[in-house]
Amino acid sequence: MIKNPANPAEKRILIVEDEGLVAITLEETLKRIGYSVVGIAMSGEEALALTGNHRPDVILMDIHLQGDMDGIEAAQKIKGQYGTPVIFLTAYSDDETIMRVVQTESSGYLVKPINTRELFASIESALYKKRKLNSFMEQQAAANRPICPCSTPMIQTFSTTKTGEIIPVGWVCPSCHHFVQGI
Repeated sequence: MIKNPANPAEKRILIVEDEGLVAITLEETLKRIGYSVVGIAMSGEEALALTGNHRPDVILMDIHLQGDMDGIEAAQKIKGQYGTPVIFLTAYSDDETIMRVVQTESSGYLVKPINTRELFASIESALYKKRKLNSFMEQQAAANRPICPCSTPMIQTFSTTKTGEIIPVGWVCPSCHHFVQGI
């Protein structure tokens, strides 16, 4: 049986699923394997609000939701505002849906019914990547890098001239992709 060591500070999950039975089953599975569920949202709008209130470490997002905003649009907004990793859970695997998901730079895509081992692996992978990014951003901040308006340390960008010389051109935010020329 899969079981996480208890560390609720790094294992907080938000479920975004509009089918009640599926959401409750997923919540029970997550708790059984050692995660803390901070809430269940049934719409994209509710997912945005709960993300702002609870700051989960990972979001499990269904694509088809109640309301005007689908899971893909909600994931794009959440990434832009909070940078929270999103793993899509869906019964849909058509080409158009997959292409829309790819554009969100999500942390994963699992097709229902969800396999517990695949779910565990996807969440742990997303948490690992998030820790690495946070560590990198802390190093950038310690090195006195410019800070983006979204409070993320920026990364210096370079360009190659026609003569092959590498020159600095500006700074870019790894979270929101804001670019500042020069500095």
